[in-house]
Amino acid sequence: MQPKLPRVLETGKVTPVGADRPDSIDTRLIAATNRNLLDEVEENRFREDLYYQPSVFELIVLPLADRLEDILPLARYFAGQLANRRVRFSPQAVQAILAFAWTGNVRQLRNAIQRVCLLCQGDVIPPEHLPAGVSSASVPVDPDEGRLSQVERATIPATLEECDSNRNQAAKKLGISRRALIYKLHDIENDASGS
Repeated sequence: MQPKLPRVLETGKVTPVGADRPDSIDTRLIAATNRNLLDEVEENRFREDLYYQPSVFELIVLPLADRLEDILPLARYFAGQLANRRVRFSPQAVQAILAFAWTGNVRQLRNAIQRVCLLCQGDVIPPEHLPAGVSSASVPVDPDEGRLSQVERATIPATLEECDSNRNQAAKKLGISRRALIYKLHDIENDASGS
């Protein structure tokens, strides 16, 4: 197929099976791959002309593990789609979800959320309903880190939501003082406003 496709793209004509003359076609090629096509070209597994000819606009999507800020919104979106009721993640589940590598990308995340939605009986999803590798994931903590980690940015609002915005309860669940919680909330608000 690789030798024929560049000619079709160049001429805009294709000869159907059994026909004796080509038909004009008006198409736009959209292709996706999880392989590095330049490496494939170098290894002679992918035609160089087929690589460069349709490469008018290239969009590179980073792996989910490199887009930590997308993980929790996607998890909440999938939970809303799959649960048939309003559910939310416990702070511990949020931490585990954010700490996991998600090498299977969005599909792996969706399957994990489908699992928790099937197992969860209440409205709060605990970490033990997550797949084994996800539920045991943990984030290394750097004591010298001055700014809030992305896990804290996700966990603090989730805990507040779980506690119906009761700061005393949220601080207790997080294992910090109410004052520390207020400082962290202030940092989150400042980061969100770009200050």
